[in-house]
Amino acid sequence: MKIKSKAKLIWTVTNNGCEKLGVDHIASTIAKNRLNAVRMTYSTNAYPNILKLREKITKQLANEDKQPADGKVPFLLSFVGRRALLSVPGSEVAVESGSEVELLFYVDFAACASMTQCNSKSNKFEVSVSSEDQLSTLKAGSIINISFGSVELQIVEVLKKSAQELSARCIVEHGGTLISGVDVHSQDMSRDLFPLLADDEKTLRAGFSYLADYVIVDGIKSEQELFAIKAGILGENAPFSERHPSIPINKDVLETEALLPPRFLLKVDSRRSFELLPYLLKHVDGVFLSRSELGIDEHPHNLPILQKELIDRCNRMSKTIIVASELMHSMRVNANPTRAEVSDMANAAADGADALVLSHEITEGPNADLVAEVSLETLVNSEAWEEKKWHPFEMDQIPSDDDAVTYGAIRIAQQANVRAIVCFTEGGYTAMKLSSMRTPTEIIAITCNKKIMRQMNLLRSVTAMVLESRTQVERILNETKDILVNAFGFKKGDKFVFVSLTASSVSQRNSNLFTLQEID
Repeated sequence: MKIKSKAKLIWTVTNNGCEKLGVDHIASTIAKNRLNAVRMTYSTNAYPNILKLREKITKQLANEDKQPADGKVPFLLSFVGRRALLSVPGSEVAVESGSEVELLFYVDFAACASMTQCNSKSNKFEVSVSSEDQLSTLKAGSIINISFGSVELQIVEVLKKSAQELSARCIVEHGGTLISGVDVHSQDMSRDLFPLLADDEKTLRAGFSYLADYVIVDGIKSEQELFAIKAGILGENAPFSERHPSIPINKDVLETEALLPPRFLLKVDSRRSFELLPYLLKHVDGVFLSRSELGIDEHPHNLPILQKELIDRCNRMSKTIIVASELMHSMRVNANPTRAEVSDMANAAADGADALVLSHEITEGPNADLVAEVSLETLVNSEAWEEKKWHPFEMDQIPSDDDAVTYGAIRIAQQANVRAIVCFTEGGYTAMKLSSMRTPTEIIAITCNKKIMRQMNLLRSVTAMVLESRTQVERILNETKDILVNAFGFKKGDKFVFVSLTASSVSQRNSNLFTLQEID
């Protein structure tokens, strides 16, 4: 049986990877390694592969577990947005500091993976961008970061051929290896989401809302832009609450197959997005931290502290926090990670991240299976040490009644040495509260809707299951015990703490309880 880590692993998949490696192969890698979530960029071209991949993963997990998988793996989808990707002849080329290269920029993002014009012995490389406005502000003196600063160029001359194409002669400031398919950034090249690109406008009108479990939103400049995206996906005047900024809580959450909207993750990838957090965090369900992109605006020595501050802020607000960028990066070519990479992954988990993202350069490389295995071992080993150091909160740090209930459940779980904390959660709030306290005890979330189940499976320490029927709390407890025995191998005498912030025998709604239970 595969070992499980409390912090989750997210596997990045690209549409190009689906075509190159095959959806069956990718689904097999995810299923056999028990990877926790999939991250993809949504586009109308990628839509068929996203559907197929979800179906294949569910089928393969069901075959391995010998029981229905019910689509337990959440999908995190992002807009195409304004991006720029490099094309390199022969996939990789080394460039030396002080040498001169030419970048050919053109607006044709769909062709970013192909290399058709450059001679393999030339010093010319193509960069495909999403929109014309990304080219309008490039000028002599602009700094170009390749793969988040692994190679740095400075433009010395720009020759504009048209609104959709320009050539830039560059000096290599910091040499290294140019790799096909990596991101190209410049502070003089827009990364704004608005005005929306044509493909992103189609996304808002497509089946994006119900296909995504989480939507990663980047390039936001204001609250108004975030509201516009949420309205485009959820509809105008959708009801929100402090507990549930994305999922309107109504009778649909109690229906097993009801199609619910996605939750929103704000991508922090620039100084601007970091500074907007105090205004935007209350309107989203979590944060997707792209350290490599943030590192273009911030000095690298600031990033570890910013990461710790951001994770701590999200934990205190019960927001999901995901850390991305350059984890196990050398394993795209090497069979073993560096000590620094192992330490980086362990520290990100120890800081309190819900999930860690492995980039497509790694997941679509030759060592993909090994990357999954090493990453999982790294997390499990670091968590064993971390659990010994875990200490409860002081009571003066418990700001609300909900925090007090979940805190009490965690303390009882530790004192009674239970196998798990089990929570009933309609919209996921109880599971998010328990997870945010980073208890070493396993959390099993019981919910009624399959989409809520998938969303909760992204949370640290949480495994979610579906309760087929919504009944009185006494019946919920009995059905929960059946789930624990049949799905988790609980035996007679095993103890668990049951907690709910919405269901109790005292009041139908807006009540709470926790109780120590035992398998009969």
